Amino acid sequence: MRTTCSSCGAPIIFKQTVTGKQMPLDAEPNADGNVQLGWIGGEEVALLLAEPGDRAAAQIAGHLLYMPHFATCPNADEHRRPINAP
Repeated sequence: MRTTCSSCGAPIIFKQTVTGKQMPLDAEPNADGNVQLGWIGGEEVALLLAEPGDRAAAQIAGHLLYMPHFATCPNADEHRRPINAP
């Protein structure tokens, strides 16, 4: 579902990660992104591409990449939870 960031007004989408948390992503694909959308068990999930060659491999395979909105939002610090928060 496409919505807007409550802080900066940018268009974003929320996707669930493999750990079940919701991740805000910039709504438009971005070649510099490190999140690929994929399907696990019939559900579309956000897959973080953390290993060095993962992003390049995804691009070669023709997958669109997305940027986590926390990386681009000028007000991201207002929305971060403390590391030990549930």
